[in-house]
Amino acid sequence: MENFLSEFKEKLKVPRNLAIFTGVIGLILGLILAWGVFPVKWKDASAEHLRPDERVVYLRNAINSYTMTGRVKEAQMAWDSLGSNAVKTLEDLNQEPGFLYTEQIQRFASAVDTSAPAPVTPPENNNVPVNENGQVIGLRPADEIQEPEGKNKGLLWLGIILLLLLLVGAGLIWWFFFKNKDFKLPEKLKLRRKENSTPQYAAVRPAATPIKRDPKPQPVVQEPVEEPEEKPTLPNLADLFGLNDRQKTQEETPAPLPAAKPVAQFMTTYMLGDDMYDESFTFDAPNGEFLGECGVSSSDTIGVGEPKKVSAFDIWLFDKNDIQTVTKVVMSKHAFKDAGTRQRLEIRGEPIMAEDGKQFVLETATLRLEAKLVNFQYGDLPLPDDSYFQRATMELAIYRK
Repeated sequence: MENFLSEFKEKLKVPRNLAIFTGVIGLILGLILAWGVFPVKWKDASAEHLRPDERVVYLRNAINSYTMTGRVKEAQMAWDSLGSNAVKTLEDLNQEPGFLYTEQIQRFASAVDTSAPAPVTPPENNNVPVNENGQVIGLRPADEIQEPEGKNKGLLWLGIILLLLLLVGAGLIWWFFFKNKDFKLPEKLKLRRKENSTPQYAAVRPAATPIKRDPKPQPVVQEPVEEPEEKPTLPNLADLFGLNDRQKTQEETPAPLPAAKPVAQFMTTYMLGDDMYDESFTFDAPNGEFLGECGVSSSDTIGVGEPKKVSAFDIWLFDKNDIQTVTKVVMSKHAFKDAGTRQRLEIRGEPIMAEDGKQFVLETATLRLEAKLVNFQYGDLPLPDDSYFQRATMELAIYRK
């Protein structure tokens, strides 16, 4: 092994061999660092490149946004961003609709025109949208569905590439270093041992010349240095009256920072009899850039007949830089304390009991909504106490993070 290392070092002394060896090692290390240690990170990629479960969340929020706003153009843009995985994502969403209803999925599918010509049998125990001909909207026949690629396919190709590079590097090293080499190692080893056994002596160094020193060093006498006389100075009037201390205090005390101003602020009021109550607000940056939307809508009722007795509201926030719409549910006292109603509405968002002056926050990636429940009045019809709203006033303030 020692002989091999010595021969290898001698070969590396040649500039051409050193350049080839360095290039091969650098290429191998670069691929290992680029593929294994520091892999490529996606930035500003489309929804098509998300994981299957994240694509389902993205499509679910797109359908929810379309249900609230009714904007077909934005729904089509969200659908197109899924690319070739759009139909497969809709199939997965039909399997796990989450908080969406069948009618919401059906309206979205009709808006983006995703109907498939071949009928597909819907899965059991799932509200899948079906048209009049018995076809499932947004699904394709089983023979047209492409199977997802294996997760380990990229690692397999990486291993193959690294193995090929190692083989090529080993071949180049053998070609340039050991092709024309005579491998009679024992004889060469004997010759080297004989050569190394001959003692070699270095040149004789001249003897050191001693340095003569005085037996007793003479002490050095330093002459005294006369210090200058201090001249009396007049007192500083600013220090005498404390003006410098006041100036330092003013400099050290930082000026108070101005309070952050909201990007937009809205006030909305619900009155009994407004059966189609659904308020939505769009807000932009000072330079006109679209930031997002927010709103309030009735989400649950109690009792029968008209007008509808609203017992809960949805307060939601949509951020253009976030794929998820944040929602919180404001409930009446009766709905909040009823376990069944509260469990049913918790799917839509965090439950909050309506109280005058109560405040809470909704946050997304770049936005923060501060909601204030200004005033609530309950109705007096023959229903459970504090079960539905006669009047409700809410204030929404939007801030940028």
